[in-house]
Amino acid sequence: MRDITINDILKMLLAHIKLIIVVSVVLALGGYIYADNFIQKTYSASTMICIMVNNNSTVVESETDEDGRISSNSISSAQNLAENISIMFSGASEIKAIRPAGYSVSVSQVQESNFMRITVSGADGQVCADTANAVRNTAPEVVEKYYKGGEAIPFGDPAVAPGAHSSPNATRYAMIGFIAGLIISVLISIILEVIDTTIKPSDDLYKMYDIPVFAEIVDFDSEGGVKKK
Repeated sequence: MRDITINDILKMLLAHIKLIIVVSVVLALGGYIYADNFIQKTYSASTMICIMVNNNSTVVESETDEDGRISSNSISSAQNLAENISIMFSGASEIKAIRPAGYSVSVSQVQESNFMRITVSGADGQVCADTANAVRNTAPEVVEKYYKGGEAIPFGDPAVAPGAHSSPNATRYAMIGFIAGLIISVLISIILEVIDTTIKPSDDLYKMYDIPVFAEIVDFDSEGGVKKK
């Protein structure tokens, strides 16, 4: 079996360039269509609150809820304000009563400040916006209940329904499809060339037998025109 060089591989790929392009484009389109039509779209809406605390702010002793997800111990063990607020909002019965089934509510800190971004994600953009605003309006009650001396103040504009979905990213799926198609088509091209035992260019003879080719005989009778022998 003859050795295959990088130059040989490049020739193999060039010989099947149409196959490579077609397969890559088809899988890219397939990935885009799949993401755009068969994956449920998720929308997100956000608003903000500002948490005011002082050195005397303490966690209020409270009973855990039915799921055991919130307690004074779990809050006081948090490393920073953002963790405290996140734990409060994830376990507080007031927030769970607002959150529709199938929707998520997350709270994130804005650049290590006292500002918190409330984000609601789900299948309907308007429901996300309405829920985010409801959480924003309920935040003062939740913080007052679990954080003695702390205060939550709505900040900035209320959440509005997003004009486009946040996921899935159809372009990303198209890119993944294109890369997958490129890899698959390249492997197919190499395999087709490797299993093809016919001798094509004269260089193959030299590589196989280490004998230079001095001349080629033209076959004028071959179908389709001139053919070299």
